[in-house]
Amino acid sequence: MPDLNHALTRVLARRATGRSRRRTARAAAALAVAAAVVVPLAAYAADGPYNIDGVVPDAGTTELVDLSGNVKELGPLNSNTTKIGVIHKDALPTLDTTNPNGQVDLRRAWLDTERDTTTQHDWLYFAWERDANSGSGFIAYEFMQNPAPAGCAYDTATDAQLIANCNPWANRTAGDFLILWDQQGGSKDLFLRTWTGTAPNLTLSAPTLLNAAVSQAAYSADGFRGEAAVDLTATIFGGSTACRTFANTIPSTVTGNSDTADYKDTILKNAPPITNCASSTVTTPQTAAGTAIPAGGLSIGTGVVAVRDQAVVSLTGGTSTPAGSVAFSLCKVDAPALCTTGGTSVGSTNLTGTAYPATVNSPTAYVTSVGRYCWRATFSGDSANGIPVSSDSSATECFVVTPVTPDLATTAGADTNLGGTVSDSATLGGTATQPANPVINITGTGGAAAGGTIIFKLYGPGDCTTVAYTSPAVAVNGNGTYDTPNPQFTPTSAGTYHWVAVYSGNDPNTNGTTHNAACGDVNEDVVVTSVKSSMSTAQTWVPNDSATITAPAGSGSLAGKVTFTLYNTSDCTGAVLYGPVDRAVDGPVAGVTVETSNATDVTASGAFSWSVSYDSTNAAQEDIPASCHETSALTIANGGTVSSP
Repeated sequence: MPDLNHALTRVLARRATGRSRRRTARAAAALAVAAAVVVPLAAYAADGPYNIDGVVPDAGTTELVDLSGNVKELGPLNSNTTKIGVIHKDALPTLDTTNPNGQVDLRRAWLDTERDTTTQHDWLYFAWERDANSGSGFIAYEFMQNPAPAGCAYDTATDAQLIANCNPWANRTAGDFLILWDQQGGSKDLFLRTWTGTAPNLTLSAPTLLNAAVSQAAYSADGFRGEAAVDLTATIFGGSTACRTFANTIPSTVTGNSDTADYKDTILKNAPPITNCASSTVTTPQTAAGTAIPAGGLSIGTGVVAVRDQAVVSLTGGTSTPAGSVAFSLCKVDAPALCTTGGTSVGSTNLTGTAYPATVNSPTAYVTSVGRYCWRATFSGDSANGIPVSSDSSATECFVVTPVTPDLATTAGADTNLGGTVSDSATLGGTATQPANPVINITGTGGAAAGGTIIFKLYGPGDCTTVAYTSPAVAVNGNGTYDTPNPQFTPTSAGTYHWVAVYSGNDPNTNGTTHNAACGDVNEDVVVTSVKSSMSTAQTWVPNDSATITAPAGSGSLAGKVTFTLYNTSDCTGAVLYGPVDRAVDGPVAGVTVETSNATDVTASGAFSWSVSYDSTNAAQEDIPASCHETSALTIANGGTVSSP
């Protein structure tokens, strides 16, 4: 492979600034020896579940984007301690900025793992795109079981922070592997190298050419891209069913297939882990008692609903004993949202048992508000046994909690006569407490008693359309009995009235309700009646008398008095009813009239007589002695008592 050796020697020479030409020549010679060990195949045929046809990438793969073009990007320093074989032991700083040439400058890489359902083998897919479609080099994908060091926070750290804190290869361990693609002359050769030993003293195996039964590679038509598939079960896992996971993947271009090769370009990203095992978590929302939640949801009941989630964790491709835990979270979200992030942490449950699948139940969660809820269950995985994480936050994890419609029973007050008051009494039951804060908790704490108001309406008389009275709103504080407020209503018409009670409800947990809306509940009827009247008559008479005194002209003015006495007889004897009373006479002789002022009623039949006399004080005029010449007889016939019809 003289062309490859020559090209690699030139690449090494450019990266070996400050080092001797003799060291570069030795490195190139070592590459030539390593390359001579293998014999490239002309073509590959095995691609498992993938379609290695040069159309890059396959669907569903994860894309890793890298800086490219005439810009500087992070990569390993050019040093004896940053060669492929020893970079994991390099002291910080390991990284610096560099600007690779186009043929070794990666623009993008793609990564995926899938299982061939026919053979049950796990396959690795990797692909690349570079800045140039001419020239050659080595594409390298390194897979490390341990995650990258904490200092390699690619998503959040700055370049300066990564330079100061990150050696992406520092966590190498035995069993990590490297796949290299020799691109010399359009080659499709794929080589496998594996680490052995005890970290950090690791040894990289000699290159093993992957044959057509376990791998396949292809270039795109324009030469900018390539893709490959490798049977991990056959090449890395040795057919073992034990779970193995590789959490740190670094796509790169390197100067060759030797331990002393240099890195030209690296894509430092958080790549998805690859594994020969897959866990799955399938969950089912349940009541706290473990029963299924109906399709129509759960009633809020008295205001606190106890629920749980049940997770079934399954393992594909391994035989480990269940370990790890499932963390549960519950979200209150509107459709169609799911509990993919956030929510209320309900706690976690450890996996136990002798084999997968393992079933675990969440701790009990309490919801205190009507609405739509979704669970999320996340299996921690079992890193010690290479089992990856899995979770479920699908729509089947969602359920609804529905409001209650309370009971409202009412009883009208007593019937009354017109002029009296009417009243009603309502007994409210079956309400739910208001939402607590927060609405999801793990203690069972509920909210305040249901609020809202009750309004009493009185219809009639005689129909269910005429509103005779509407009460002020009566405040509600949970279940209980509530009465029409004072002052009570006084109807002005007789007839049959109907009470209707309306509870407003208390959103969101308690619906409103109305009792006797159709006026059909006889317990809500109140009758207002008018009473029969009676009349008793009694006649009364008040006897009075008058006297007119006259005298001849020329005798001077009249002067004196008239004396009146009323007897309850016809002859002016016996009982005196009135008098004697005197009335003064003073006036012209033509005549002076004086009258009595009796106010005593006569209520019984009988005979009556007046005794009247005139005592003159004018000597020219004579007295008139008392006489009994006025009599009367009275008959009183009262009709008794009569009543209204």
